[in-house]
Amino acid sequence: MIGHVISGRYVVQAVVGTGGMAVVYRAFDQKKNRIVAIKVLRPEYESDEEFVRRFSREAEAASKVSHENIVNMLDVGIDGDMRYIVMEYVDGQTLKEMIRQRGAIHPDTAIRMTIRILAAVDHAHRNGIVHRDIKPQNILVDNQGRVKVADFGIARLKASQTTRIDEGGSGSALGSVHYFSPEQARGEVADEKSDLYSVGVVMYEMLTGHVPFDGETSVSVALKHVSEEPKSMLDEREGISKALDEVVMRALCKDASKRYQTAAEMAADLRKCISHPQGGFVVYPRDDDGANRQKEERRRKRARDQQRRLRRAMYACVAVGVALIIASAVWYFTNTANTYVMPELVGQEQLLAQDALEQLGGEAELEYSYSEEYEEGIVIAQSRRPGARTKQGLTVKLTVSRGTEYYYLEDFTGTTYAEAAEALRALGVESVEAVYTQSDAPVDTVTAVSPQPGTQLKQTPVIFTVSGRRIMMPSLLGMTLEDARALIEAEGLVPGSVTEEDAQDAPQRTVISQSVAAGTQLMAGATVDIAVSARRETLRYPASKLSVVVPLNGSGVQLMMIAPSGQRHEVYHGVLNAGTYRIALSSEEAGEHTVEIYMDGILMESQVVAFE
Repeated sequence: MIGHVISGRYVVQAVVGTGGMAVVYRAFDQKKNRIVAIKVLRPEYESDEEFVRRFSREAEAASKVSHENIVNMLDVGIDGDMRYIVMEYVDGQTLKEMIRQRGAIHPDTAIRMTIRILAAVDHAHRNGIVHRDIKPQNILVDNQGRVKVADFGIARLKASQTTRIDEGGSGSALGSVHYFSPEQARGEVADEKSDLYSVGVVMYEMLTGHVPFDGETSVSVALKHVSEEPKSMLDEREGISKALDEVVMRALCKDASKRYQTAAEMAADLRKCISHPQGGFVVYPRDDDGANRQKEERRRKRARDQQRRLRRAMYACVAVGVALIIASAVWYFTNTANTYVMPELVGQEQLLAQDALEQLGGEAELEYSYSEEYEEGIVIAQSRRPGARTKQGLTVKLTVSRGTEYYYLEDFTGTTYAEAAEALRALGVESVEAVYTQSDAPVDTVTAVSPQPGTQLKQTPVIFTVSGRRIMMPSLLGMTLEDARALIEAEGLVPGSVTEEDAQDAPQRTVISQSVAAGTQLMAGATVDIAVSARRETLRYPASKLSVVVPLNGSGVQLMMIAPSGQRHEVYHGVLNAGTYRIALSSEEAGEHTVEIYMDGILMESQVVAFE
């Protein structure tokens, strides 16, 4: 297959992965000018209806999801008898390979990676897809540490009537036995909570370096999933917090009703592990029968207690009741005036949330943050908890989602810089720059992109290498600073720094040198620095020095001079003994100046001094 061109478009370059059903190749997409991954069904299964159905199901499932933490499908087709799926190419390794190389992963890193896995699983579940084969071999980690879930080969669409798939008619459920949920091991229907069990197994392996259950045969491992409790990770490795152990143990519950019910719920508890490592916040759903028994017992106890109280204090209760009614009324009107009950605003659209607050008499203060859970424009947090009584007029801070902090950077090679920059800014990319170089491509054409095309953070600057036009540098010597800057910009260049240098033979503030010599060829957009002649100050002096008579030894003397422009500044400050002193004065202004003479802080006299 190496070198083969699929559908006249995809040039196969190398094998990057193999499985029982298909082979994955790295290929070059000649139409889009990019590297892709192509999953090709093995030839021996082309005539097998079951494998063809599974392969088609994977394509259907992949087409229903598009998420930054899922290996996204780009194309699907048939070339002759060969069926294939084209996916984005992830340059990195599987999570399984990472664990084999490094061993156990640091808990903080494992938490962040698992939250990304859960984001992908949550997206699939919201689109009606249960993966059913979550395992480290199906989780890719690229060279920048980004996590992507792959291989929906045995995914089940919730709308499908298929409840179980047997492999080769043997009656064994598909998937990987080490990551099975107990219900999968029993051959029952796998649902969203089954995927979360598998995520729990993956996280256990990330944190300890090994799976929770192992054995000599697949059957023995499956039986352990059904009947054996996993060992606490606290006994396996130091550095794992009690909170993290509690979260993973709940995900690994045999009873699906006691596991996390949604990926978002599990991700929320994982985030708490960072700020509350001591744990105690993981709450299991209570057994319905036990809860009903406790509820009934409480009801009976309340009834018995109430009867005893009524018998002992029937008349007293009347008086107390009246007092309580009065006190309650006073409390209510005292504490509820000009207040309202804070509504649940998380999950609402920003404008609707603001309107709800204003209707109740509150004021909203908005801040924005990226979110992998909520779409852009949706409130993701509020500073006052729902149900809290809140004073009218009090400002409530609402955090609004800016959407995902990730986006897919396309290969803009061949487009104009203006088109590429506009497209990225529309996606919310925070910094877009251009570096102009000489090229055979048309002027303003993008010739390279940094970073490489693929999934990127919106905060990461994108730098386009752009084919620029050549400009002959004009001479700026002798121009005023303003005229030089105007000419630089008119030529398509960028004014740079301005420095001042002494130049006795040049007019003040005129250009005396430039960083790029006149006549030099340079690219549009290049920066040009210039130097200008410094301002030269012309000092003026009076006809004679100022005489100051000091009557006492140790007098503090201060002279303040007021120029014709009104500028006032100190010209002398010191301690002098008794005597007469002549003080030399100078000024940048001509005309009469007023000199005030202070001794020990007291104004003794003022003199008018003419400067020529």
